[in-house]
Amino acid sequence: MLEEKDRRVLADIEQHLSAGDPAFARRMRADAVPACPFPTVSMLCVGTFLSIPFLALFLGPRAVLILLTVTAVLVMTVLLSRSFGVDRR
Repeated sequence: MLEEKDRRVLADIEQHLSAGDPAFARRMRADAVPACPFPTVSMLCVGTFLSIPFLALFLGPRAVLILLTVTAVLVMTVLLSRSFGVDRR
């Protein structure tokens, strides 16, 4: 249990935080547990890892390099979209 003085101080801090960063305050007030995003990056990496031997065997090293480049671009796209998605809330 907090004393009345401590409750007022805490409420004042919460008001200042809410005024300074409304998106943060909304996320902290949310009652529901945030949904865990689909592990897109992990699935891309596993898919790439499993496809490398087949591509190397049937299409050669150039195809492997292209696959690795495409995977890197997709991973960066997913990570950037997630980071910008948090700021837009």
